[in-house]
Amino acid sequence: MTLSNPVLVVVGIYLAYVAVVGAVWRLNRVDYLRVADDRRSVVRGIVVPIGLGALLLAVATTVLGWWHPVLLDDGRTGPSWALVVPALFAIACLLGLATIDWRSEKRSLLPMLALGTLLVGFAEEVLTRGLMVVGAREAGWSVLGVFLLSTALFSLLHALNAFFGVPWRGTLVQLALTFVAGSAFFVMRLSTGTLLVGIVLHAVWDFATLGAAATGRTPKPATLVAVGLCYLATLAAIVAIVAGS
Repeated sequence: MTLSNPVLVVVGIYLAYVAVVGAVWRLNRVDYLRVADDRRSVVRGIVVPIGLGALLLAVATTVLGWWHPVLLDDGRTGPSWALVVPALFAIACLLGLATIDWRSEKRSLLPMLALGTLLVGFAEEVLTRGLMVVGAREAGWSVLGVFLLSTALFSLLHALNAFFGVPWRGTLVQLALTFVAGSAFFVMRLSTGTLLVGIVLHAVWDFATLGAAATGRTPKPATLVAVGLCYLATLAAIVAIVAGS
């Protein structure tokens, strides 16, 4: 579909997604800090609201006829070594999965949590690294502009948490961290030529993080080292990609 202002359209979809998730959270009285406490909290706080948001995005992508450009690029962008970013993030994900206490009394909530985080990975990647990237590209934006728009809006997506139990100071820290994480997911899309890698790794990372917290575990130092190296490689990759565009 040809649009006169594709960026305005995708920003409208973004706001609609935020409105849907926020409305369901308000209706369900979600406390973000307790969203993985039990199966009921996972369903009410993740599966239902993010599932409805994901449905909205699927309908919008279908109406726009953008499934191919949302999920696949025509080729890889950037230096070959930038593939170290998804590789390091995958290692961090595996280490995170190993942190979960699979024998915990709360292990029964893990399957539902896996469904919920898969929906999060799909929705947040399709919205920001998918629709947002395609819309900005259609508008003729530079690589730097596409990166800043998609990553900033990915970060701001998490500002919603401040209205559902997360202190503002904690929210500001989360916004900074998600901007860095979003940068890594942006590099993953460009370096692999597909959004699918980011969807899977995003989902696994969220599952590992929430699963560990739900079963009373904290991240291992090796996980933090892998993430830190991933983010350093991300910075270098962004510089190389923008300079080469």
